[in-house]
Amino acid sequence: MPWNGSGRNNFNQASVTMNAPTHSGVYALFNDGHWIYIGESLNVRDRLLQHLRDSHSDCIKQAAPQYFAWELTTATYRVQRQDQLILEMHPTCNQRLG
Repeated sequence: MPWNGSGRNNFNQASVTMNAPTHSGVYALFNDGHWIYIGESLNVRDRLLQHLRDSHSDCIKQAAPQYFAWELTTATYRVQRQDQLILEMHPTCNQRLG
């Protein structure tokens, strides 16, 4: 199933604070035409802010994502949806983790 969530938002603290939901969902970090990372969280906004503060992934830091987007999902479906998106979109940094 293709991306079914928000459009792109700038990946910076002000934009994440203003635009990212505080609900359960999956999120994507990307640049134009290039998927970098897809993750999941109980609180999408908090997780995106954590990536901005102290990303533990050198891959994400090196890729320097410009944008983020999200899909709201139930907590029980979140990991499954993340895994579907990773298989479909082949984000660079998820492939290095697997």
